[in-house]
Amino acid sequence: MRNLRIINHPLLKHYLSIIRDKKTEQILFKNSLDKISYLLAAEVYGTLNTESKSVDTPFKKIKGTKIKDKVIILPILRAGLGLTNGFIELYPEVITSHIGIFRDEESLKPVHYYFRFPKLKDKSNVCVIILDPMIATGGSALFTIEYLLNMGIKKIKLVSVLSAPEGIENIDKRFNKTEKRNIEIFTCAVDEKLNNKGYIVPGLGDAGDRLFGT
Repeated sequence: MRNLRIINHPLLKHYLSIIRDKKTEQILFKNSLDKISYLLAAEVYGTLNTESKSVDTPFKKIKGTKIKDKVIILPILRAGLGLTNGFIELYPEVITSHIGIFRDEESLKPVHYYFRFPKLKDKSNVCVIILDPMIATGGSALFTIEYLLNMGIKKIKLVSVLSAPEGIENIDKRFNKTEKRNIEIFTCAVDEKLNNKGYIVPGLGDAGDRLFGT
């Protein structure tokens, strides 16, 4: 997929190894995922549109820069909450919305139960960043992207920690070339496969359960 970005950063690999380890306790898992969120945010924010602004330094006026996009982060509840801190701390002007989706364990289909989003008159400069730590089948991400496209959102970025090749392929197949040009996927790793229960292998288990200790 041409709009797939696999982020190779030494610190990401370090923290990713910690959260993969089944012996890692909940508090260390949570703290490590939090650190990952900052590194992902820096990478994703590096692709935002900017514009010039005038800045008066103590000595002279210069041409500075400001973010042009109206940025909205959209964590998929509940595991997506573990990636919010970095995106909020690095850019406090970001708007935080939420979407609630869980996967039916029998059908592996997404079940939508919650959505909160700002009212927008002008969507031309809106960039929505979906936060979903695990792209397994891609069902939750597919549903969310489709939901946003139907709302008229055109610039969408999907951010994950781990992805399965099946999920990436499903997203790639679902959207046509025009839509794909505006949908980017950022992930730390694409793993081997999904098992027969729809979990990523080698993966890290259930991100939500490990994050919240349930």
